[in-house]
Amino acid sequence: MSAAESASVTIPLVPPRTGDPEITSELVADHGLSDDEYERICRIMGRIPTFTELGVFSAMWSEHCGYKNSKRLLQLLPTEAPWVIQGPGENAGVIDIGDGYALAFKIESHNHPSAVEPYQGAATGVGGILRDVFTMGARPIAILDSLRFGDLDSARVRYLFGGVVSGVGDYGNCIGVPNIGGEVAFDRGYEGNPIVNAMCLGLMKKEDLITASASGVGNTLMAVGARTGRDG
Repeated sequence: MSAAESASVTIPLVPPRTGDPEITSELVADHGLSDDEYERICRIMGRIPTFTELGVFSAMWSEHCGYKNSKRLLQLLPTEAPWVIQGPGENAGVIDIGDGYALAFKIESHNHPSAVEPYQGAATGVGGILRDVFTMGARPIAILDSLRFGDLDSARVRYLFGGVVSGVGDYGNCIGVPNIGGEVAFDRGYEGNPIVNAMCLGLMKKEDLITASASGVGNTLMAVGARTGRDG
């Protein structure tokens, strides 16, 4: 049965494009989307999505990109104070530290990518938070990390541990930003998927703040970077 036929809302049936598979309930589930999420996609688009569009929604609405499972908990944290210059909604948070200076900071998890390809997954996790900090107009000055792994008696855990630690260290060393603090713990509960949390701090003058929003017709869009690896 197609996903459109099993949905509780009326969805215009659009023939799949040549070469695209039919969007079935099984395919939707394989993309990590619930029935409710799929119906919401159809309502937003006014039709069933193409295979490519389904993949885009799957990525953007994932926990890794959209925090769909933890967002409700994150929203309980305080985000406003007299010293907060930039709260949630931008690439990084920014706080006033006095004398005309501000501190930008970002914390990010790269758990699943590090489980797939530990070295690149951890390295790109560090790279991502460095990017988020310097795009705010700040100069990255420090990196921190918090790691969790399964029992080191496992050969796979030792492989993950070595790759993640090397990835975090090598990326920071290559760009000259020191890792000023890190901590690691081991428990069998993390046997399948490690926890790889990284943080970056950046220093800036308050007047140098840059936001991510841009408006106007004719802006140039550029995609720059290496080819996508196994870690995504």
